[in-house]
Amino acid sequence: MPSVDRLPRQDALYRVEDLVELRRHVLRYARSVPPGGERNRHRQVALSLARLFKNRSWLAAHTSDG
Repeated sequence: MPSVDRLPRQDALYRVEDLVELRRHVLRYARSVPPGGERNRHRQVALSLARLFKNRSWLAAHTSDG
């Protein structure tokens, strides 16, 4: 098994529109689930995505214009 430092680095570039749609989808799903752990986990994912949108350096490094 190769060591972690020898694995090729795969930096994915995302479209901002796709990330916004993903956040919407996760939030809509969370609203359809009864209150509890699963709902909270999905809401936290949506909140994390919203925070990433505010981080300009992360957006510059992980998104593409196309």
